[in-house]
Amino acid sequence: MFRTLLVDDDFLVRSYLKTLSSWEKEGYELTADVRDGEEALRVLAREPVDLVITDVSMPLMDGIELIRRIRQTDPGIYIIVLSCHDDFEYVKEAMRLGANEYVLKNSLDEESLTHILQNASAQIHRLKEKSSQEEHVKKLVKMGSQKLKYHYFNQLISGMITPEEKEEERIKAGITGRYLNSAVITMYLEEWTGQTEQWSILETEQYSQRFLADINEELEQVLGEEQEGAEVVDLGSGVFCCFLDFGQERRSSVMQQRLTAAASACLRCCKDEPCSFGICVSSICMGQDGIRQAYQQAREMMKHSFYDTSGILYYDASRTLGQELPVQARALADSIEEYFAKRRNEELHKDLENVFREFEKQHTDSRQVIHWLKTMDQAAHIKREPEVYRHIRTLRQVKELCKDYGVQMLGQNSRNIPEGVGTVVRTAVIYIHEHFKNPIGLSDAAAAAGVNSAYLSFLFKQEMGIGFSNYLLEYRMEYAKELLMRSKYKIKEVASEAGFQDYHYFSKAFKKLNGTSPADYRKEHQSQDAF
Repeated sequence: MFRTLLVDDDFLVRSYLKTLSSWEKEGYELTADVRDGEEALRVLAREPVDLVITDVSMPLMDGIELIRRIRQTDPGIYIIVLSCHDDFEYVKEAMRLGANEYVLKNSLDEESLTHILQNASAQIHRLKEKSSQEEHVKKLVKMGSQKLKYHYFNQLISGMITPEEKEEERIKAGITGRYLNSAVITMYLEEWTGQTEQWSILETEQYSQRFLADINEELEQVLGEEQEGAEVVDLGSGVFCCFLDFGQERRSSVMQQRLTAAASACLRCCKDEPCSFGICVSSICMGQDGIRQAYQQAREMMKHSFYDTSGILYYDASRTLGQELPVQARALADSIEEYFAKRRNEELHKDLENVFREFEKQHTDSRQVIHWLKTMDQAAHIKREPEVYRHIRTLRQVKELCKDYGVQMLGQNSRNIPEGVGTVVRTAVIYIHEHFKNPIGLSDAAAAAGVNSAYLSFLFKQEMGIGFSNYLLEYRMEYAKELLMRSKYKIKEVASEAGFQDYHYFSKAFKKLNGTSPADYRKEHQSQDAF
């Protein structure tokens, strides 16, 4: 159904037209009828309309002004003008402003309205198709413009373009600024990897286009006419750059004020986003290579944002990055196998926090931190995709990744408790997992579960499919095998760490369960899986 708005100050005319049956027969719906142009604009502001039928002579806002206002915002609405014999001059003006057809009021009846609506149907379809095509072309032009800008600035910041090529490419991309006085504001998504795992390629593109539009709108409000010298480009991987050109301006105070205003506008826009952004700002750089220098400064500041993501980071206010790995970090990486061997999870957590404090205190270069993380991961037998390391941009992300060490440590040599196991047996099993290094027995587990030993023994065998003592023995053996593979402990120390008080008993039991001695087991496995 074509949605139709009827505009006429004559109540009788509106009432008569509404009684005609041609509307529904020809696929039209009278969604509203109003008295003047002002009321019509309010309707148009709140709901879509395909056809407007309006009188030309009305109080407050006449049909001429209404047509002018409609055509300023929506060329796709079909407009029919209602007129009397003496309204010819009005009609000419209405047609000039964009009305599609005019009809004499006294000629309207069921038959003539049917003819008018049939003709309008074909025209409305064409207008809709044309409007859709125009919107598609606009999108393609916009996308093409973004690609040209992307290539232009990539060549600029890489230094892979001659002055002659630079001017030619600048004009081709429709870029106003010549970038002889320039600065760069870099905005980047901190959790880019996580976002791309959730978004499709289309969703990523749509987000980029919408974000660019929002940034440009914010900059336009702040910079006014100077916004022509600001180009915002999506450089990929969640990095957006605002390239600022200051033209012939030579007053440093004015340029700095403009740069600060633009950076603040970017911050406001980024704060409205559901994703967290970091913002880094270069100094004002002069000359042909100024834009390249400014970009490098902004990128350099991204290393500082590894520690500080609370606001805007300015290159002029930056501090020196620490190039050496803190002693605490090196020591932890060297001894990580011991933490895993002895299951020192709480101690590892505390020492990691100490290392993170040193990173922040010394502002250690992010490249050193990421290399340290790789070393730690290798020692902990944690495998990550290379992209994970490439997309680390904050210390917070490193902290999150280091939580995997605790999970890995607790996961070693632990057995999953079968589904359906009751509370009593589950409590006993957890007690074994937490206290197996100590000289514990059935009575200790029974006390922890709040039942007597005989009942626990019966229930444990029934629900776990293995007796309590055998489960404890196998659990200790699994841990002993981990120590033999992953540590340099002597075999007596392995036995003690695994909860065996008698070394000779440990050796006999080990060979009986595994078909080989502890020493031979180590020789066979440690070379394949040692730290």
